Amino acid sequence: MKLSSVDYYLDWPSSIKLKNLRKFIITNLEKKGDLIRWSIVHIQNSIDSFGTKKLKIKAVIAN
Repeated sequence: MKLSSVDYYLDWPSSIKLKNLRKFIITNLEKKGDLIRWSIVHIQNSIDSFGTKKLKIKAVIAN
């Protein structure tokens, strides 16, 4: 088993409510491999009118 630490950038659309954010993040990260752990390290507000935010996520993934 190989473990990799990755920085992942994800757009958080305003249509995803806070209580559904965890499921949204996990669904997107599991596309990369078996998810061991993850954390949000930075949230950046977007300047567009759609209210999208950028998340920087640090994750450990097993391949």
